[in-house]
Amino acid sequence: MSDNENSELTEKRTFEEKLEFAIEQFYQTRWFYAQTLFNELKKEKPKDPRPHFFESMMPFWEYFFIHQKSELANEFLAQSESAVKLSEQQLDKNPSDTTMVFLLSGLHGYRSLVAASEKNYRVAMQSGVTGFSYTRQLLSIDSNRPDAQIGRGMFYYMVGSIPSEVRWLTNIAGIRGDTEMGFRELEKAAESDNTVRYDAMMMLMYLHEKEGEKKKAVEYAERLTHRFSENVIFLYKTAELHRQLGNTELAVENYKRVIEENNENLQEITRMSKSRVDELYALGLIDQ
Repeated sequence: MSDNENSELTEKRTFEEKLEFAIEQFYQTRWFYAQTLFNELKKEKPKDPRPHFFESMMPFWEYFFIHQKSELANEFLAQSESAVKLSEQQLDKNPSDTTMVFLLSGLHGYRSLVAASEKNYRVAMQSGVTGFSYTRQLLSIDSNRPDAQIGRGMFYYMVGSIPSEVRWLTNIAGIRGDTEMGFRELEKAAESDNTVRYDAMMMLMYLHEKEGEKKKAVEYAERLTHRFSENVIFLYKTAELHRQLGNTELAVENYKRVIEENNENLQEITRMSKSRVDELYALGLIDQ
């Protein structure tokens, strides 16, 4: 189906149906199209923070899964501010709106991870503490909520990953947490039947790889590619993890899927996949 035909269909849908459709395009990394849809949704409901949230996730994903460039970090931090402000405004009007609480918990959690990766630990702590305050609100409603588990897991992991020389920041705030606690909470969310399980799987894929646990990371990468077969970021990460594990055939299979997709939004991933295949061929690990 062409983009024009899709556009005609979306015009007949409710705002929530349009948003759900736009989010699916986002998860399949059809980002140019998703951006167009998010812009239309922002015009239709300027005060709804959800299109802003997913819009900010584009530079966030690119930062975490392709290349950790400071300009992408700054782009995410700038774009996510709009989603934070709008979510806060909506929550002020309706303090029982759990969707806004979840968005704020997630936004501040992602902001803390980016700031920590950029070694800006003060901002990381500030965002982490703020995010956890919203997570606590979710926990007061239902401690088994998957969205609350994600917020708690990200926060615990962030606290546990802060270098010992600046750990005094957490002590002053009276905060405790470690990476194992973070993984346990994220794993609970990943096994739920809530749609946020995909976000939990995504974070587990990234964090296990960061910790050098490639076998665990590739398990989550495979689950994500099974659900989002056109997502070239997930396909590339699956290929990279298999290559690092020595699973050359599986790596090449996924690199070639990225090349076949030839995603116009993320051409660098196509280029990197071609380069990897050429490299493996030059090493004599695969046939041409």
